[in-house]
Amino acid sequence: MSEEVKSYVELKNINKYYGDYHASRNVSFGIEKGKLVALLGPSGSGKTTILRMIAGLENPDDGEIIIDGQVVNDIHASKRGIGFVFQNYALFRYMTVYENIAFGLRVQKWDNAKIDARVKELVSLIGLDGLDKRYPSQLSGGQRQRVAFARALAPNPHLLLLDEPFAAIDAKVRQELRSWLKSMIEKLGITSIFVTHDQDEAVEVADEIIITNQGRVEQKGTPVEIYRDPQTSFTAQFFGQTFFVENYHDFKSFDTVEGTTNAILRPEFLKLTKKNEEKKYTVTIAEGIVQSVDFRGSNFEITVKYKDNIFIAKRTLDEPPVEVGEEVDIFVYRLLVLDGDKVHLLKNRALNEESVVI
Repeated sequence: MSEEVKSYVELKNINKYYGDYHASRNVSFGIEKGKLVALLGPSGSGKTTILRMIAGLENPDDGEIIIDGQVVNDIHASKRGIGFVFQNYALFRYMTVYENIAFGLRVQKWDNAKIDARVKELVSLIGLDGLDKRYPSQLSGGQRQRVAFARALAPNPHLLLLDEPFAAIDAKVRQELRSWLKSMIEKLGITSIFVTHDQDEAVEVADEIIITNQGRVEQKGTPVEIYRDPQTSFTAQFFGQTFFVENYHDFKSFDTVEGTTNAILRPEFLKLTKKNEEKKYTVTIAEGIVQSVDFRGSNFEITVKYKDNIFIAKRTLDEPPVEVGEEVDIFVYRLLVLDGDKVHLLKNRALNEESVVI
């Protein structure tokens, strides 16, 4: 029997109120040392409140926040050993890169020689050698965020918190900075938690994702675990590219979940074919009408209407093109059926019935 992995950061039954508003509802989770974890959810889901409570910028009304085995509820933010990176950089405009990074060290009264050595080490780490005398206004958005990252790391924190760290950066630089941040945190081995509402960002950067909704934790796991096995109705609908189906019985050869007809489709759950293409599962074919065709670089996204349902399927560039208004055949491989707050993954029975295979 394997030994249970101890959490480095742990929240136990956390509740937070702002007047009558219940911002955090019995939040509990643990994060292992050295992990890079994303708090992912829509606006108002409670993710930033959780981050600020861990940082000590807000106080929970109930529950315990534990860092490295110590309850920190009553410990001041400055004494928690935490580095914090804000989405708007929060750099001092009239300080150089060097002075911005050194600021926290001067507050802590580090020796000047140690400050100089630490700042030079971090300037090199973030790839800004030779730019230490520049001011924030002389840097790009990506460079400013790297400086903010270095400033947070300067006092050697045990935990790094990042609040929407890429929100103020344009798309191309954001992509580069994601990869850079992931590699830097892996190199440093520092436990890190970042808030985001961007699913692509969470999937690309995080070791684990915590899904939040209306102040609750819906699910925690690796990106692959959450995608393959959503545990709640909200997660099934929120995570990934999804399309709601009011009556999944419209599609043939699926088992029935009593008491519900609602389901979720994803593009990879579907196979779309032209009328003159060979079909493998002819008995279970449905017919739809193409509403739009959108080129996505590596494939085409085909929006299809079937009865009262609208969803997207994908076709490769090598497959014969389809046109708007064209009648096409649809085979549904699987469905996520919504049963209250539960989710059932159903596979098309045709996949196991040789009698319907050509």
